[in-house]
Amino acid sequence: MAVTTAGRGRRRAVARGTGATLADRLEALERQGYRATPQRRAILAAVLGAGRINVSAEEVCGRAKALCPTVNLATTYRTLDLLKRLGIVRRVTYGDGRGVFCANPDPHYHGTCLQCGAVVDLPRGRIADVLEREQRGLTDPAFAVVGHRVEFYGYCDACRSAGRTGAIL
Repeated sequence: MAVTTAGRGRRRAVARGTGATLADRLEALERQGYRATPQRRAILAAVLGAGRINVSAEEVCGRAKALCPTVNLATTYRTLDLLKRLGIVRRVTYGDGRGVFCANPDPHYHGTCLQCGAVVDLPRGRIADVLEREQRGLTDPAFAVVGHRVEFYGYCDACRSAGRTGAIL
């Protein structure tokens, strides 16, 4: 469990590692003074239940509603924003404005399915070291590089299994 500082004097408790359980993350939430309400539990369980697939707020709401019928979209957005601010989940935003939520707080890459649009967590490989070295060397007086994002494109397991793949680019 890592603790960092967040805005407005709050400490940010992050349940680190892909092995962090629902209980670990709820504990991180409560350490920051927030109650683990049934709605928050259901929303966090919905994000974690997606596994390596990153999910939209609407998808999270649908999954969470099955666990707690009082969950609605407004509660889902507020809770996801809180979980993001506390470092318990990450929000990944794309150029087209689409955003998905990721339960994996560790550095990793994303793969986007060209057929269905699913966003899947991918482990970092040897290229990560090369990119980090390049990133350090890119900073100059005109621009200070502080991070990077790499996204891979391809076909998810479900689309490949169903034979819904196009030509490889």
